[in-house]
Amino acid sequence: VKGLELAAYEPRGAVGQGLGYATANRGGCHLNAGYLVFVEGLGLAANPYTPRGKAALTIVNQSLMEAISAAGNCLFPLFSAVPGWLISHPDSIVTKIANASLPLSGGLLSLFIKLPGKCAPVHLPLIPHTKALKMVTGVNIHLGALKDIGERGFNLERLFNLRMGMTLAQDGLPKRLTDEPQIPGDDRTRVKLGPMRAQYYKIRGWDAEGIPTARKKRQLGLA
Repeated sequence: VKGLELAAYEPRGAVGQGLGYATANRGGCHLNAGYLVFVEGLGLAANPYTPRGKAALTIVNQSLMEAISAAGNCLFPLFSAVPGWLISHPDSIVTKIANASLPLSGGLLSLFIKLPGKCAPVHLPLIPHTKALKMVTGVNIHLGALKDIGERGFNLERLFNLRMGMTLAQDGLPKRLTDEPQIPGDDRTRVKLGPMRAQYYKIRGWDAEGIPTARKKRQLGLA
């Protein structure tokens, strides 16, 4: 994807990860993709085949990981935001409810993405990066600010790629992954990229060609 070979995770078995690969600014990078495979089977076990909610989940992960990377932190500790108990007790009713709820969270997450960061001036106990950055820099960084920082960085990378000639066609996956089911006869096991990508663009505030709108650029201070 965009000239970069895919990482280890098969997107036909984790369609949100497939969307992340397609939209990542670096191409087939599991980290810039948002590493959604973590909730699609690697850590948690949200339905890996449903496209429901995956666009919003991908965007939130991409933005938070972008911000944490910009701060100079390792990305993987971010996933300590998922309580270890849920991972070590996969058959518990609590874990099953959490897994079932993730694809249903798209609407709430879309609202979080679209609202200015000042609307979420909170620190979450399981995401300590905000308080750590505040203590180190003196800057009042909360969850909403962290989201805004990451979104600005991701959009800046996107604008650079577009300036270098990238088009919608490059936000794609190899045809084998979108056209050929991983399990023969099971249509769930291919990445239905088109509808997920369209929803992803809409939530991000990009146009139908994947270009950040003038409004989005003004909102992020990139105009």
